[in-house]
Amino acid sequence: MATGPRFEPADALPARDGDMLDVVAGIDRELNKLAAAKAIALDLAHRAHVEQVAPSRAGASLADGTSRDGARFDSAVLAERSFRAEVAALLAISERAAENLIGVSGALVKTLPATMKALADGDISWRHATIMVDETAGLDSDSQARLEIQVLGRPDRLTPPKFARVLRKAREELNPETIVERHLAAREDRGVSIDDVRDGMSDLIIRLGSVHAHAIYNKATTAARMMDDPLEDRTLDQRRADILTHVLLATVDGEAFGVIPDEWDDTNFVRWFRGITAEVAVTVPVLTLLGESETPATLDGWVPIDPITARILASEAKGFIRLLTHPETGVVLSVGRKRYKVPKDLRRFLQIRDLTCRFPGCGIAAQRSDIDHTLDWQYEGETEHANLAHLCRPHHTVKGNTTWTVTQATDGSGVLTWTTPTGRTYRTYPHTPIAA
Repeated sequence: MATGPRFEPADALPARDGDMLDVVAGIDRELNKLAAAKAIALDLAHRAHVEQVAPSRAGASLADGTSRDGARFDSAVLAERSFRAEVAALLAISERAAENLIGVSGALVKTLPATMKALADGDISWRHATIMVDETAGLDSDSQARLEIQVLGRPDRLTPPKFARVLRKAREELNPETIVERHLAAREDRGVSIDDVRDGMSDLIIRLGSVHAHAIYNKATTAARMMDDPLEDRTLDQRRADILTHVLLATVDGEAFGVIPDEWDDTNFVRWFRGITAEVAVTVPVLTLLGESETPATLDGWVPIDPITARILASEAKGFIRLLTHPETGVVLSVGRKRYKVPKDLRRFLQIRDLTCRFPGCGIAAQRSDIDHTLDWQYEGETEHANLAHLCRPHHTVKGNTTWTVTQATDGSGVLTWTTPTGRTYRTYPHTPIAA
């Protein structure tokens, strides 16, 4: 039987000696550079096509702008449609995907020079670049440039989800004037939808205000953690889903949907769940709290919220941690104890400082992570903020049981320097700078 040519994986690698992880990093940078070159080429092709095709297509139809079958046409629209179809065929993608690729490429070339340079230098990925395009859409050129400088100039390398969160927060800080109006308009889009997936499962999607969404999620998380038991074999996510299902479908006086252990009857379980207080951290700039500024506040460290909602939460709502920040530096001054100093509650201090697991690239929330002694206790490590950081359970295990090592900056800033088993180093920075 005839066989095709044999392919060896090593044949695809560049001819060089050394650590293969260096090869991986080099290839990744080159892919980013190629993505920039592809975007530039596509934008040039698009401009040439629109300029050349529109007039030629107009000549193929009647002079009054009506096609031979009597339908009206617009030559510019036809040119765009023609180019989009050609790109889709060329790259074997859908026309919708082609339209998005053309739009992102044009935005990068025409309006985001710093982002394009970072991509062309291999410093960011195509995904980072598309996030920048999405988050700067609708901004004036000056605001776009300021946002690029602020976010791309950070010393830490962010994963795409964290990059999007940082961008969103920075955008609101640069353009706080209309957040109240925009939030009121966005609330009109609240609702519930369902997406059926495979294997008899569905995604229930709820869009609602960020304050309520975070409160519901945190309350479900608290309830799920309270169900910890040596015999419990469900994950935290599974318990969250089961709890919300049970609460929403419970008949109280009738037969319940069987997702919670039998001994938890409807009446007692629903009463127990309603008694749990959801804790949400709201960071409020001092001048916003006093009504002298409309700078947005942030929810759980990431999500911008309008100042009116922030003032209400900071003054009235129970179960919310109120954080006050300096109006110029953004440094945390108080953690809800009505004085301008960091309190002695070390756990809360660290949660606010870190926000997430401090392992490179990890986004697990600090609330779901362990507090780790950077220098282990048994090696004389002290229990103080300069020797503590949040690590999720998997990365806590990696730190304690492999040759990954970590040190903290000696200035107490909370900056961690990680060294990998192959000798590479990465720094992770605290989400919230806190005054010493």
